[in-house]
Amino acid sequence: MADSTLTGQAYGLIRHRLKTCAYLPGESINELKICEETGLGRTPVREALLALRREGLIEVRPRKGTFASAITETQINEMYQLRRLLEPVIAVRYRQQYDKTLLLDYDNRFRQLDQSDEEAYFDLDTAFHQFLIDVMANPALSLFYQKVMFTQYRIGAFNSMQGLARREDYYSEHHAIITALIEEDERQIEQSCNYHIGKSHAASLTAHRNAKRREGEHT
Repeated sequence: MADSTLTGQAYGLIRHRLKTCAYLPGESINELKICEETGLGRTPVREALLALRREGLIEVRPRKGTFASAITETQINEMYQLRRLLEPVIAVRYRQQYDKTLLLDYDNRFRQLDQSDEEAYFDLDTAFHQFLIDVMANPALSLFYQKVMFTQYRIGAFNSMQGLARREDYYSEHHAIITALIEEDERQIEQSCNYHIGKSHAASLTAHRNAKRREGEHT
């Protein structure tokens, strides 16, 4: 829904806040407050919220209001299951088709990344994993995976807020995947992809369970 209309502006703003967890999962979203912050009218904000509701990014609870959609353990498990089914398989099968110049560029960008820059950190990660899928030149799959990566970004941002972003292994894990792809080593491609996805999955589950436990302690 990226456009220059007022509804498009409202949509882009709210969606970005959802992606980066500026609106935390389950947090109330105040329509009037958005209008006041942005100077946008209620109609474009309301239309944007309706579009995001259709995407499953927000939920409306009767007599309670509008909320950022929750991140559930089931959702986390399903997303990482999809990633395990797709990324290693596609990377191995299409290993000869990856542009090695682009791979080296990604490696350099990961190495030089300022990991204190949250958005740069997650933007680069999701772009790289989308790149692994886009090699198939399948528009339907690429569009589907953009949605997967949106969820991944949101989960990663939430992990970071829980103090569980895995920055210490960030470069080494991506470097291993990139090296394996450059060398077209089937075994190493599969192993490095699965290792990276598995570590991220474990961190995401820990962050989610820690948040639920803290939530329980305050109820």
